[in-house]
Amino acid sequence: MTTAIPPAVDDLVARNRARLERAAEIQRRLERAQPPFNKDTVLEPLNELMLELANIGSESSLLSEVHPELGVREAAERLAQDAEKFGTNLAQSRPIYDALGAINARDLDPTALRALTLTRQDMKRSGVELDEATRERVRAIREELVLIEQEFARNYRNDVGAIELTDVSELAGLPADYVQAHQPGPDGKIRVTTNYPDLIPFQAYAKSGRARRQLSFVNLNRCVPRNLELLKQMLAKRHQLAGLLGYKNWADYATEDKMTGSAKAAWEFVEKAYDATRAGSKAEMVDLIAARRADDTTANDLGSWDLSYYVEKVKRERFNYDSREMRPYFEYRAVRQAILDLNSELFNIEFRPVQVELWHPSVETFEVIVDGEPRGRISLDMFPREGKYKHAACFTLRRGVGGKQEPHGVLVCNFPDPSVNKPALMNHSEVVTYFHEFGHLIHVIMEGRVPWVRLTRVNEWDFIEAPSQFLEEWIYDYDVLRRFAKHIETGAAIPEALVKRMREARDFARAVLVQRQLWLASISLYLHDKDPKELDTTKVVFDLAEKYSPTKQDPGTHLEASFGHLEGYTALYYTYQLSLTVAKDLHTKFTNGLMDMTQAKRYRDLILAPGGTKPARELARDFLGRDFNFEAYRKWLSPAGS
Repeated sequence: MTTAIPPAVDDLVARNRARLERAAEIQRRLERAQPPFNKDTVLEPLNELMLELANIGSESSLLSEVHPELGVREAAERLAQDAEKFGTNLAQSRPIYDALGAINARDLDPTALRALTLTRQDMKRSGVELDEATRERVRAIREELVLIEQEFARNYRNDVGAIELTDVSELAGLPADYVQAHQPGPDGKIRVTTNYPDLIPFQAYAKSGRARRQLSFVNLNRCVPRNLELLKQMLAKRHQLAGLLGYKNWADYATEDKMTGSAKAAWEFVEKAYDATRAGSKAEMVDLIAARRADDTTANDLGSWDLSYYVEKVKRERFNYDSREMRPYFEYRAVRQAILDLNSELFNIEFRPVQVELWHPSVETFEVIVDGEPRGRISLDMFPREGKYKHAACFTLRRGVGGKQEPHGVLVCNFPDPSVNKPALMNHSEVVTYFHEFGHLIHVIMEGRVPWVRLTRVNEWDFIEAPSQFLEEWIYDYDVLRRFAKHIETGAAIPEALVKRMREARDFARAVLVQRQLWLASISLYLHDKDPKELDTTKVVFDLAEKYSPTKQDPGTHLEASFGHLEGYTALYYTYQLSLTVAKDLHTKFTNGLMDMTQAKRYRDLILAPGGTKPARELARDFLGRDFNFEAYRKWLSPAGS
């Protein structure tokens, strides 16, 4: 357990102001520099400058999302604004751009050359080659965008919706531990919130269609109307910025340096993936609508608020699999330990608990030892609280840079809290999320020895979800589950027959659920590849649902107002499915089972450790011995699920 002594606002500001001052001094020296321009005189000092900026960005981004004190969160946001402003000015520095261009490429090793090449590419994409008046407009728009994006994120972080049930009968279908945790209050009403530990089980198990729809409606109207206004401003600013930088729209700008390379190619991927789901989704929807008709003979479609419930119902009836049976085997602390143990075994990592002063007493911190060598720290901030980020993500408190500093990665999630929920039981889907996010965390640790700040992350963002989705597969494996999944009351290991039924049921609704992801991908692309001047964002959501979503959307809802990825991923939500095609192909090398340590070490060293030192496609080629392709993903989506 971490001992929490929240950093005072003054300390936080002073520490990061000092970083900014050091960065500014390096920039001044670089801009005054005279030939010869080389690695030692330009590239190394610039790397030091970028490390200062990275440290400001990491700490301020994290604390703005997790710190329990409003004053600290607000100070962190202001620091992020200052860092962004500084970074934009740096990226537009013509003297530094020219000095980098004057370095003789033949004098650099391949890694340093890649750092140089990508840095100049970033500067060009920031407008360094434009005239001063246009550069100034670019800087002004970027500053405005930061403020808009921060408010958008702040609103969906702080806005927790809730419904009040007047009769305990409306909890029918929910697990006993959930019902126990949701007893009527003094006014006789039962409060169910939009926080994940409430929302996810309720949508999956509550028999009351009225209550499911009510909670879904509240969840999909969080941050309305303010975030609808902010989204319009965000889209307009991005479109204006893309135009100034020489692009037709933001989607073209955002995809240019990704694996897709263009918005057109991103759309082509979405369509290709959607085509691969058609047969499976058609068959699955027949079963789902039939299950709904058993409850409502007039039904001929499925609402979005019904999807999780009827997926669960079909799995119970067809495969004799009830995911509620899994919950007693997934107590939070056992799951946490299992994830640590599995990653220790797969990647030869040791996690040693340490006491450090961080932002909240529930945060756990571990020293990380890889192949016997210290490699930084991880922290786990896993439970909901007021003012905290509402989803699940991996942040960095400190980015690892070889020879300079070790990484400190932080998981931020919203799982049942053992101090509140007794027992703190998780849905299997939440355990999958935990494995997913831990995949990001291992990536942060393993790439932490790359010496160039610009290369400490994979360059192509649409590859970034491959390592996280890659790790999800292990939580469906009986040999993995039987190690830790013990019944909370009896202590008995999870039955192999139950896991077998889970695996058999796993394939059902896969195509339908991927279609939902592709619908979200289409929203993020469409909103960014059009002139947003006349765009009705809610109409876009509903129109694209007609084309891509397998379910009906509830009139009067505004999904886009709390679609957090529109702030961070912008046009790139397709990343999840493109990365999944990579992850599924990577799994094909594990022909001797998931606990093949030889392949696990190759994956660690060839996919994770290089960071951005190579193009993403080359990383995959190093591991697979060929280019990655679509076939494993297509097979995974096939109606037979084989």
